Amino acid sequence: MIEVNELENLAGKFENAARGLRPFLGEVLEEAGNEFLDIVQDEILRAGNVDTRLLLESFSRGSGYNVFELDLGSLMLTIGTRVEYAKWVNEGHSQSPGRFVPGIWRGERFIYTPGAKTGMVLKASRVQGSNFFDKSIEVLRRMFPDIAEAKFQGFINRYF
Repeated sequence: MIEVNELENLAGKFENAARGLRPFLGEVLEEAGNEFLDIVQDEILRAGNVDTRLLLESFSRGSGYNVFELDLGSLMLTIGTRVEYAKWVNEGHSQSPGRFVPGIWRGERFIYTPGAKTGMVLKASRVQGSNFFDKSIEVLRRMFPDIAEAKFQGFINRYF
């Protein structure tokens, strides 16, 4: 048999949980965002896009020169970078064959160095993108249900 004070207690828990729901959704999004930043950095490394680490270290939540948005259903995550060429690295880009690019070679790796007297002459007209961002989205989409479920279990334990 359920007593009135037990129902009042349960109603109070539901009211507290309802007040905590919006902040909880923010916590889920924040955790997903932090996880996503780690995934993006892993994909940049995996693709071999890093010379100076500028691209690798440039991704942050919020705004930047290049803003990427990740739609997780009713939650939207915005990731930005201050590196202007991030989009070109991700999607690929055209270049002008015959154009001189200043820089130095370290082994098989070319390092762009503005003003250098040495460099290379471009041959290819298209540089393939590494799709690091697109691959990161797929990884997070697979991980997100587990992240959300763990956070939701914590939310339920907090109120009930």
